[in-house]
Amino acid sequence: MAKKEIETLKNDLTHKFILESSMQKGNISYENLEPFPKDYDFIQLIQKFKEILGKASKKKKNSTNKNKAPVKPEPEQNKPVDWTIQLAVINYLRRLLKHEQDVFNQTFYGLKLYENILEFFNSIRTILAQNALILFNEVFTHYIPELDEKNQKAPVINLIKLAIPSLILKATTSQSFIKNEAKTCLETMITNMKYNDTLIALLQAMNSQKIADFELAYILSNKLVKNLGKEFFVNNKHFGNIMNALGDIYENNKNDLYKRRCKALLTTFEEVMTKDEFNKCLEKCNKRQKEKINEIISSKLQANTKKEIHHNRLKSKDENKANEKPKTAFNTKMILKKQINIKLVSSKVAQKENCDNANQQKAQKI
Repeated sequence: MAKKEIETLKNDLTHKFILESSMQKGNISYENLEPFPKDYDFIQLIQKFKEILGKASKKKKNSTNKNKAPVKPEPEQNKPVDWTIQLAVINYLRRLLKHEQDVFNQTFYGLKLYENILEFFNSIRTILAQNALILFNEVFTHYIPELDEKNQKAPVINLIKLAIPSLILKATTSQSFIKNEAKTCLETMITNMKYNDTLIALLQAMNSQKIADFELAYILSNKLVKNLGKEFFVNNKHFGNIMNALGDIYENNKNDLYKRRCKALLTTFEEVMTKDEFNKCLEKCNKRQKEKINEIISSKLQANTKKEIHHNRLKSKDENKANEKPKTAFNTKMILKKQINIKLVSSKVAQKENCDNANQQKAQKI
């Protein structure tokens, strides 16, 4: 966004509170998000949201290579938006979510602004990334389930599917405060967004080849199964889709760790329901889905217990000792030198003690 446009935004009264909020250091808490004035006109700002959020904040560097042709200056329309304005729009959306949820749904879901805000998770501006995560956390916290009756569930499900891989990545690879913000966002999601698609998306995230991402997706899936409860699965017509996603993890990954976690998840399902209820749920699955689940059940793999982990550690230590290289002649010489030095030091200490004792005896005689 060009400087002239920024100046017009600053002079425009409708944008004043946005720029003021963006200039504040730190993050605005949910309690301090102020309401809008009565008869406020949202249309003027909402029309510019997609333009403001859609442009990357990174500036391109001009090439200094003499052999290459000079880079032409970017037109004013294509210049990157000031990151403070992007931060201000996130705060504006947070205010809409708190005080004007109908308008928020029309903009956030209707214009698919969540697709643009997801990109800010990877922003070089940490405050921008953190506030984007805060917005998603508030969306999951204050989501109204009654909206599903108005056929507005589909955008929320699409949001969840897109957000889960990015949130898990942020929760395992980012700086500490970004990592914590992503984890709280994921915990809020599995607490409030109790849907089939949430669990399926988490199970699909378990296919990641990064062990940290896989383990976090497994922990979240396990918690969500417990949060959903028995009634959710017993009355679920699409239980086969969940089992299909679980079976895909077992089939697609040769690593025993992945297979063990799949079996552990099945035991969690059996803990939530009785065996009869679980078997009735399996009857809803098709032939292929049943084959996948029976393969997991019949496998002899078990989740590692504490004793097994301790045994494996001791076994690995013994193997490391057995694989140690024999000592070379140089190493033996060094060991002999150390032993000689220790003997010399101990003899000198003994001589000093004897001298001290002799001096004390002389002093007593005198």
